[in-house]
Amino acid sequence: MIFDYIIMCGGEGIRLKPFTYIIPKPFLTANNISSFDYILKNINLDKTNQIIVTLKYKYNFAKKIIKNKKNNKIKIFLEKNTSGTAGCIGEIIKKKITNNFLVINGDIFAKLNYKKMMEYHTKGKFDVTVGITNFQIKFPYAVLKKKKNKNTFIEKPEFKKKINTGIYAVSKTYAQKFFKINNKGKINMTDLIDKSNKIGIYDIGKKWIDIGHIEDFKKANVLIKKW
Repeated sequence: MIFDYIIMCGGEGIRLKPFTYIIPKPFLTANNISSFDYILKNINLDKTNQIIVTLKYKYNFAKKIIKNKKNNKIKIFLEKNTSGTAGCIGEIIKKKITNNFLVINGDIFAKLNYKKMMEYHTKGKFDVTVGITNFQIKFPYAVLKKKKNKNTFIEKPEFKKKINTGIYAVSKTYAQKFFKINNKGKINMTDLIDKSNKIGIYDIGKKWIDIGHIEDFKKANVLIKKW
């Protein structure tokens, strides 16, 4: 199975400043590797048609990094406008792209088999398949809980939730129909998901971290050593 990838690398990385004043977030390194390079490392290039990388913030800087890789499968797409987390997909699908493709946020470290996720997506004939993982939230304070008209406190509780990992498999046919109707203003991936009744859910496993915050960026240095 051969399919295309879209790696989203156009964001400003506001929450990671001052680090991102010079280097765009997907190209910051944790444990001597950037999240962008980590994504490439997990892609089977022999089974890949093309990798479309969206750029906007510090375009020339990011373009130079990518060009230095001398990978002819990587195509650069310049986001001319700030159009939400999925707006550029509407422009990309006007060009040649496979019938199903993967969309990956460029600021995540994730170790998974992308081919298996795509097989799940195509077998289920989903419009969009969302990669999820378990996320554990630990509150540093006691939390008030009301039970049978009685107020009690739970000391530093922990909760596990299924969260969106920023990895998606998308049907080109569905995307074309969606953008034919929704082609104005900011479009986010959540909009593509909300408008469909055929959504797949795929558990990517535990090896995932988003480096959107400084604390998580520091944590990535430790975590990916164990992967």
